[in-house]
Amino acid sequence: MTLPLKDIIDLNFFLGLDDEPENADTNTIASRDREIFRQLKNGDRLDDPGLIGQWLKYRRRLFFQETGNGGPGARPPGGLFDSFYTWASRWFLGCGLAAGAIGAYSFLAYHGSRPVNVTLFISVFILLPALLCLTAGFVGFRQFRSGHAGSGLTGVMHRVSMRLFIDKFRGRLQKWAVPVQKHFPKFSKDAGDLLRIDTRPFQSLLFWPVFIALSLGALGFSAGALGGTFFRITVTDMAFGWQSTLFTSGESVHRLVTWMAFPWSWAMPDIFVPSLVQIEGSRIVLKEGISGLASEHLAAWWPFLCMGLVVYTLIPRIVLVSLAYAARTSTLARFDLSQPGYQRLLMRMRTPRMGMEIKETGGSRAEFRAPLPRPEPEPMVEKDEKLVIFPQPEPIINPPEPKPDPKPEPTPDPKAAPEPKAAPAPQPPVIEDEPRIKKTKPRALVLGSALGFEENDMEQILAGLEQQFGIQVSGTVGIHFDFDEDQDQIAAQVEKLGQGPLIVLQEVWQPPIRGLLYYFVQIRQMLPESPLWIVMIQTMEVGEKNVAPSDVNFQVWKSAVNQLNDPLMIIERWVSP
Repeated sequence: MTLPLKDIIDLNFFLGLDDEPENADTNTIASRDREIFRQLKNGDRLDDPGLIGQWLKYRRRLFFQETGNGGPGARPPGGLFDSFYTWASRWFLGCGLAAGAIGAYSFLAYHGSRPVNVTLFISVFILLPALLCLTAGFVGFRQFRSGHAGSGLTGVMHRVSMRLFIDKFRGRLQKWAVPVQKHFPKFSKDAGDLLRIDTRPFQSLLFWPVFIALSLGALGFSAGALGGTFFRITVTDMAFGWQSTLFTSGESVHRLVTWMAFPWSWAMPDIFVPSLVQIEGSRIVLKEGISGLASEHLAAWWPFLCMGLVVYTLIPRIVLVSLAYAARTSTLARFDLSQPGYQRLLMRMRTPRMGMEIKETGGSRAEFRAPLPRPEPEPMVEKDEKLVIFPQPEPIINPPEPKPDPKPEPTPDPKAAPEPKAAPAPQPPVIEDEPRIKKTKPRALVLGSALGFEENDMEQILAGLEQQFGIQVSGTVGIHFDFDEDQDQIAAQVEKLGQGPLIVLQEVWQPPIRGLLYYFVQIRQMLPESPLWIVMIQTMEVGEKNVAPSDVNFQVWKSAVNQLNDPLMIIERWVSP
């Protein structure tokens, strides 16, 4: 099962609500998620996306019941985004159609004295859109190959696109939502919830909706230009000509036109490719004018121009939009649900909880009574004991009975019908001990202070990490927070680990100074494909390690890490199961 983008947005929204300071009761949240799992039918047969999808259905109902916003038209942020994006895509497509049609119709304005410049039309409506389409295809291909905002050129392009089309757009919407709130408070409240969502966990998924919307706008422009050109040619007697200082002969222009018409020259070349005579007959010389040019030569360019619009602008855009939709589906299918926040939710649902409650019956208690006195033992009286001998019975010898002679077994008749076999006795059903959903736990490498690893019980800490995030700790590295000293040990362990996450145990009371943050950045640069989880704990010592969401130090750390704008650098807090 693949989670759609609106479900991923709602998932991060509800998880963000659970992390707010007023919802810091972890026992209540764990009991709620476990109760949701118990209400599911065959919940143990669902994979991670299916289980999260079912959790979202119940969670939306609970949210509307708690907030009282379950009236008609009520939508969580994911549904609001889906509706807004649908209308925005239609708006981009419609604006592109209008711009292309009006632009081509205005460009082809012909008043009988000056023909339309073919060179300028090809440059504006064919070559420029084709180059933009090629550039967009290159950017989309690099984004699909990378999968997330990594390093190098792909990471730079991804961050620039997110900065221009996501952050700026969200900031503009936040300003627009202020006056709207006076007249539509319900819509403004939902829009505010959508705009305040932390998009870093799924930021790579937002690239494709923006890419598709812009591509639909470009597709609409090319389609509108084709429609405006064909309409202008249909209702107007058009004249096309060419002029150039560089190309002084018709043969050079004919070779260039033949090369451009290669994709469709095999189909009726006499119509869709102007001949050498028609090209030479449509050349405009300023001192001579157009009085000596033939009308059939001036009108021979329009089939070539229309086919150029179809082949170089319209068809590539259709293919690019189709590939972008497929890439968006593939990216959603590859969405990483092994992030700590999602794994913590899955562990809360699948882990049984044991509780003990003492109920007051309200009955009266019995009055205290002194224990009864113990009776004194009676005195022992000695008696004469005599030996009693019982007579033993005489042995009885039974002779063995003679065995009867074995009777010969009857020979079965091959023509006789076989006797029906007795039905086997019913056996109890066999219950499999193995889980119905076999899930491979991701392997993780835990980094922490070398001094803390030596002085504390690491088995308890590693067991807590595995129980919280559903991971398998493959190794530990004691670090000194000096990259030159630690990089060799970390690299050696990562070669054995593979592509699993790196977990850094960081005490929350230490301030996030620049040197410490730069240490984390260096680890990400050394291992660009490995996620880095910074788990905040109170102390490495045995005792209370929980970090509340309202902790001031945790909020400072969260703000500092988020400013690094690295989607694979995730900050989490220790929550005892």
